[in-house]
Amino acid sequence: FGLLYAGSDDGLIHVSRDGGASWQRIDQDLPQHFWVSRVEASNHAEGRVYVALNGYRWDHFPAYVFRSDDYGQTWQRIGTDLPAEPVNVVLEDPDREDIVYVGTDHGLYTSLDRGDTFMAMHEGLPNAPVHDLKIQPRAADLIVGTHGRSIYRADVEELRQLMPDVLSEPLVALDSAVVRYDDDGGARPA
Repeated sequence: FGLLYAGSDDGLIHVSRDGGASWQRIDQDLPQHFWVSRVEASNHAEGRVYVALNGYRWDHFPAYVFRSDDYGQTWQRIGTDLPAEPVNVVLEDPDREDIVYVGTDHGLYTSLDRGDTFMAMHEGLPNAPVHDLKIQPRAADLIVGTHGRSIYRADVEELRQLMPDVLSEPLVALDSAVVRYDDDGGARPA
């Protein structure tokens, strides 16, 4: 309670740990003057926070995503393998702290290792800017908001099963959703 983060379109990021009574600037070690497109506080570790910076206003297109585990006192750049395109949103999975999603000007990416490496999640998604990401907790759906190309939904339940022990195996069968059986083959009475 009382932990707040604020980012601005001119690159300033502040944290308050007392409900907004006092604020501390925490962006000094980050690239300066870029639009802070997202500040995402962790659901798993109190001091962890993710920041996405967007430099398109300065014709500067590297993907800038950072993570701090100490309330923004020190930062680690993550997603260095992301393509050179502006980042609009970063989201930590509310159930699995190692899963991080990133929306850029050309798509959606996910990480299974807290942002050290990312992979594309483009199947069925148009090449459009991803501006917002939310997880619907009950359905385990990732809701993807794009700029002008609609809203998309991705089931992330199987993705959440990809734990390090599973990934180290040569072949794994994941649990799937329960499918209802209908013994009349779906035929309906006339």
